[in-house]
Amino acid sequence: MRRTLVHLGAIAALALTAPAGFAAPPPMEELVKTELSALTDKVEPNATLRLDLHFAIAPGWHIYWKNPGDSGLPTTVELTLPPGFARGATEWPIPQRFAAGGIVDYGYSGAADLHLAVAAPADLAPGASQTIAAAVKWLVCSNVCIPGERTLSLTLPAGMPGKPDPAVAARFAAARMPLPLPDKVRFTVSPHEFRVDVPADALEGLDRPTAYFFPDDDNVIDYSGEQRNAIRGGALELTLPRSAASNASVPAELRGVLALRGADGRERGFLVSIARAAAPMPSAGLPGWWQALGFAFVGGLILNLMPCVFPILSLKLLSLIGAPDPAARRHHGLAYAAGVVLSFAALGAALVVLRTGGAAIGWGFQLQSPLFVALLAYLMLTMGLSLSGVADFGAGFAGVGDRLAGRGGLLGAFFTGVLATVVATPCTAPFMAAALGVALLAPAPLGLAIFVALGAGLAAPLLAASLVPALARALPRPGAWMAVLKQALAFPLYGTVAWLVWVLIQEVAPAGAFAALLGLVLVGFAVWAYGRSRLAAPAARRVGGVFAAAGLAGALVVAAMLPRAGAAVESPAGGGLAYEKFTAERLAALTAAHKPVFVNLTAAWCITCLVNERATLDRDAVRDALAAHHVVALRGDWTRQDPEIAAFLERFGRSGVPLYLLYDGSGAATVLPQILTEAEVIDAVDKL
Repeated sequence: MRRTLVHLGAIAALALTAPAGFAAPPPMEELVKTELSALTDKVEPNATLRLDLHFAIAPGWHIYWKNPGDSGLPTTVELTLPPGFARGATEWPIPQRFAAGGIVDYGYSGAADLHLAVAAPADLAPGASQTIAAAVKWLVCSNVCIPGERTLSLTLPAGMPGKPDPAVAARFAAARMPLPLPDKVRFTVSPHEFRVDVPADALEGLDRPTAYFFPDDDNVIDYSGEQRNAIRGGALELTLPRSAASNASVPAELRGVLALRGADGRERGFLVSIARAAAPMPSAGLPGWWQALGFAFVGGLILNLMPCVFPILSLKLLSLIGAPDPAARRHHGLAYAAGVVLSFAALGAALVVLRTGGAAIGWGFQLQSPLFVALLAYLMLTMGLSLSGVADFGAGFAGVGDRLAGRGGLLGAFFTGVLATVVATPCTAPFMAAALGVALLAPAPLGLAIFVALGAGLAAPLLAASLVPALARALPRPGAWMAVLKQALAFPLYGTVAWLVWVLIQEVAPAGAFAALLGLVLVGFAVWAYGRSRLAAPAARRVGGVFAAAGLAGALVVAAMLPRAGAAVESPAGGGLAYEKFTAERLAALTAAHKPVFVNLTAAWCITCLVNERATLDRDAVRDALAAHHVVALRGDWTRQDPEIAAFLERFGRSGVPLYLLYDGSGAATVLPQILTEAEVIDAVDKL
């Protein structure tokens, strides 16, 4: 929709600025001429037939690349093939950049040649005619834009090819097709930019080279932004402005064409699939273990001031102020500290175990679950409504704990500490980043110690207020002001609810976001019904309790449905291997061309898949083995329902992922184990 609006706006602007008496454009057959030809005069059985789709474009006009940029429409080619034939990859020439009025498009002017590959079956009868048809669609633009389409056909006999047509061979030779780029190219991410580092050997032969990146995927870079070049130590550093969409979902790899041009006009292009790399961190910047523990404690202290935690801490301070007995204050403080520290220890243990297994998770990983986020939002709304006086649950969450414990509120204080930890996880205070970096890379004992230090820092202020008499005396005396403050503290909780809903919207489709909002309404109704029933006669109280239970049950049902509401963004591809998207058609084309293929069928919610990818498939040794044997890697994402992948799984007797297949040059498939090791994968590849 955005591209269409931008495109229409550009056409309208050009129309308004066109001179009076603007002439009608010439006929389409004069604007774009097309021709389909084959490199050979016959179709060889069990071989790849190479085709050339030639565009001759009128001066002053242009057509579009597969990613047209800010506006325009991609050029498309649909092939109709004889039975048994399979389409291979389409090779696009290096595109050009067209900029006007702040709008940047990618395409071709003058002439362009698309190279098509078609795999022929082995059982072709000699001399039998084979007809291939190509339905071509394009948009050609100048001051106005005109859509065009044409169906071309080519008939060739089966047999051993003779001498190639010199004219067609010249077109193949003259076309500027991208070359594979060395795989040591990587990109790193900063808040507003991507940085691509191109090694010196890719620049060889170019005088003072500059680079420009044409992305395959939309909404990755800002097309109209400046792509900055810098030469550092013989290598080239290209800085790309990020698009707004990439701020919400950073790609695991950059796919597209990297065009290099020398000062003398010489140009070459590389077809790239650049894996994302971690931003480099100098070894001197990593703190020692004692520094990491200190940073963790200070970071935990600062967490008390974060908007995630402050409302919960304020509730606990109210509870301390309302407890005049020093012994009760000490017990509350110790129970709260125990809840915080034990929760941080449990969270750290989970993170360390999962990270050791190769899972790509980090601080706040539980908030990646829509169900968890929704339930936390429901809890915060319930607490806020209680503080606002809609229903009296005692002193919020702590009051619930008081009734559960029945022993002076210690269980309530403990669970207040647990809740403080839960809502603290989305926040990152100063000093925490370095400490968490060490915790996730250090041996397990040190990692756990760092998380305990974080918890100790978070618990320290309230624990000190409960244990030190001088601090306790500094607390204000109970009074009517507490009721006013209690109601005022509801609003930070409502703010937390708003933030949690925002997080939820990032994780689910629009329908899921609406369901979550409806769940909040049901929670509000349940709290209101409960509060009203407490003021009524016994019979009415029972009726109100039924309504409250019904509202709460409805909200829980809605929350349970959220994980099936659909993700807001596509699951990113794995970052180690240069994967192509899996389709049965693409697999058939590769096997027909006798290419070895590795197939990885996975899903974002599959822990085994993530462990295998991080611990095995993303390793340099595995990647090097696949590259040495020229294995093409295909990745199928089953995070959402995909009938094609489901049918493919059934062919191998599987009802779910992961499924790993290795095809040799003859098209025979080997099923690899569900739990992969480097040795198993490399051994299977070496047998190809």
